[in-house]
Amino acid sequence: MNTENSTYNNYNPDRGRNAFDTASLVMGIISLVLLCTGVLSIPSGALGILFNILGKKPGAQRSGTSKAGLALSVVGMAMGVITVSVAFYWFCTDPSAPEQIRRMYEVYGMEMPDFPIFSGG
Repeated sequence: MNTENSTYNNYNPDRGRNAFDTASLVMGIISLVLLCTGVLSIPSGALGILFNILGKKPGAQRSGTSKAGLALSVVGMAMGVITVSVAFYWFCTDPSAPEQIRRMYEVYGMEMPDFPIFSGG
């Protein structure tokens, strides 16, 4: 029996790290796609960064997939933070913001929640 060519002897400890690199790339792309929601791009970008860190082998250089995943995740997360910050700043500084939100609720046939922030008090 030839054991040198057996599939059981082809153990590669780096094989799982490629999956983390791919997951990082996918989460980076998802974080960019979810920029329109603002909030959801932040955790997906953070997951992409986490997967990238988990996929890094100590002492080895990063692969192209790993670099692209890290870049997309950082950009998606940063843009998500900027989007949420701008929206929050707009809502806090524009006196007509609660009225615009109230009109949006009316357009979609929904009832406005009775929160003090919306009633101005």
